[in-house]
Amino acid sequence: MTDDAPTAVPPPSAAGLSWRRALALLLVLATLAGLGWGGWTLRQQWQSTTEMLEAEDALIRRLSYQVRQLEADTENLSRRNDDNDSTSRRNAQQLAALQNQQEAEQLALARIDETLRGGRARFQLAAVEELLLLANDRVRLARDARGAVLALETADARLAALSDPRLVPVREALAQERLALLSVAPADIAGAALSLGGLISRAPMLPLRAHSPSHFEPGAPRAEPHIDLPPDAGWPQRLWVGVREALSSVFRIHREARPVDRLLPPEQEALVQQLLLIKLESTRLALLRLEPSAYRDLIDSSRAWLVDYYKSDDPAVLAVDSELERLRALDLAPGLPEPAKSLERLRGILRGTP
Repeated sequence: MTDDAPTAVPPPSAAGLSWRRALALLLVLATLAGLGWGGWTLRQQWQSTTEMLEAEDALIRRLSYQVRQLEADTENLSRRNDDNDSTSRRNAQQLAALQNQQEAEQLALARIDETLRGGRARFQLAAVEELLLLANDRVRLARDARGAVLALETADARLAALSDPRLVPVREALAQERLALLSVAPADIAGAALSLGGLISRAPMLPLRAHSPSHFEPGAPRAEPHIDLPPDAGWPQRLWVGVREALSSVFRIHREARPVDRLLPPEQEALVQQLLLIKLESTRLALLRLEPSAYRDLIDSSRAWLVDYYKSDDPAVLAVDSELERLRALDLAPGLPEPAKSLERLRGILRGTP
């Protein structure tokens, strides 16, 4: 046998195999026992952990409920505090309003007391101011100089009764304004209305230019030129002169330098007269209403009507036209000075009077 030949291994014995199997079985059993113990231990820990978690969950739920109750109580308390705060603020506002009202009432009472202490003079000045405003209104709106003068005189009398040296400038302005109003000559409205009434009563008797006569009225005969014949004229010449004079007395021709007026029928004559009466009545109405523009226009229209339809050389027509011309020059609305200076001075004194 050489050195390179393989060495033969003897087979294991039966005793060695059984020992190894028993050892492996013990190891398996030990492993299983350890695994069982570990599983049981884990199960016990799991159960205890689960119970602990359930207990903690119940505790958390109970704590959450208590927290919600505490929050609700806190919210109720906060709402009550807010209500109390709003009530307090409302009460404070009402108290402040009452205090302000009390202060305003005290201030008003103080003003009333102050006004009453020196108030008689101020009340009199206020009444004088109303009189001056009335005078201004009478001048501006009604153009009533007499009413304005009466208001100024009454105001001056009340200022004189106060005996206050501060009112001297006001009385001076009142005197100037009263004199300015009295210097304006008032229009004689009543006299003009009476004059127009007289013209209205005379209008139906005015002669028309184209009046149609009811019967023929021959005029004065005109002197015809006489033809002188010589003493030795023959009978043919005498016959011709006689026939010529006879024919000249039958036919007469005149030449008129002015246009011939057209004759009006009776109904149109009545219409012309009625329209003149309407114009004159309207003129008197405009006079009484103090309407200067309408008054002058109606007078011009009446005068033009006279020129168009009435005899311009008749004395009655000339008199009516002259009276209308005089009435047209009447100033129905003369300029009136406004009494403003005295009112301005009085208001300056009122502003400085407590």
